[in-house]
Amino acid sequence: MATNAIETAKQENGSKLFFQSVIEQNKEPSSGEMKKVYEGYGAEWRDTYRKQTNALKKFLGGARGYEYSRDRGIMPMIEDIAKKQCGVSVKDRWNPMDIVMVKKTQKRIVEEKIKQLTNVDGMSKEAKLNVLNMYMKETLKNKTLIGVSLKAISKNKRTATVELANANGKASPVSLDLVPKSLKCNLTLGKKKNFLFDTGELGFDIVTTKGGQVHGQSRNFQYSKARNLVQTDLTPKGKDAGAKLGKVSSVALEQILKDLGLKRPESASKHRMIPPVGKWEKSQIDYWIDIYKKLKLSNMIDLGEVAVYENSQRIAEGIEEVMAYAINYETNEADRSSGGRFSSKLIAMEWAHIWVQIAKKKKMTEWCTALYYGAKKEFGSSNGPFLKIY
Repeated sequence: MATNAIETAKQENGSKLFFQSVIEQNKEPSSGEMKKVYEGYGAEWRDTYRKQTNALKKFLGGARGYEYSRDRGIMPMIEDIAKKQCGVSVKDRWNPMDIVMVKKTQKRIVEEKIKQLTNVDGMSKEAKLNVLNMYMKETLKNKTLIGVSLKAISKNKRTATVELANANGKASPVSLDLVPKSLKCNLTLGKKKNFLFDTGELGFDIVTTKGGQVHGQSRNFQYSKARNLVQTDLTPKGKDAGAKLGKVSSVALEQILKDLGLKRPESASKHRMIPPVGKWEKSQIDYWIDIYKKLKLSNMIDLGEVAVYENSQRIAEGIEEVMAYAINYETNEADRSSGGRFSSKLIAMEWAHIWVQIAKKKKMTEWCTALYYGAKKEFGSSNGPFLKIY
């Protein structure tokens, strides 16, 4: 799906219209009807919408008579209650549903029940959220109220898959683990493009119990911002390539890191060792040089070529020089992304150091499993149930 929120909304409204037309009227909407909702609609998106709709029809088993909601109706009502009554600050961390379907004959009953369950005097917000989730599990199972999460479908997949999430209390896989030698935090500056780190990320691969691999990256997803939040995003690899699993919930990360006696890195804008552009002090520079030395000693992280290039020529090497040039580039705005990629790389180094500490504690399986289910938004009783189409 799209990375731009406005574009994503149009695509999801396209899914909503396609679902409604095919499931309720037994006919596909015309190209003109679709383009009124999403102007990017064409043969490729028609194929995606058909796969999504066929998968949803199979799940419904012939049931119809639904109202389909995204921007108006029952979906924003549920989101508002989750926020105000249940303490949900970010909707997708709780439930990544993109469209909500409700049986027309049951809509008023469902709405009143949700309001009743979450408006009990003296009940904590956490308890209200658990009650809401339990009710949504019940209505998902009987197909009265269905929250649908839409993921991109690979072109080479003939059909889409449906999967119930947070609905059956299924146990986590026995084992997910790090692929050996896959942790990469490349510290080469300017080789691919002047004034920029070749990547701003920490990259890694994890393997699932079924033998599938998932690629992860921890980075700033908006390099134009000199100081921004670093997030971890997971995407299937190889034969399973296609939809991203998603960004790992910060709640899931904090939960397991706390259990391990560790703490996730601060965002670059709040990190005491990453000052505003042009305000660097020696103690801050020394902090990151020390992190680098720890990573090098661990022999666990591929740090690449620790060197500086300009115009394809190597002009300096060593972590001290890399830091000095990176600071100079961002201070002088050598590239609009110099600061964003630099601060992202620093936080990526801190994340790499966390991986090293987790390995020492022999908790890699637990950590990789937490990342996987944190990306899927399936990591605890606070996560809402939904139907995923992917």
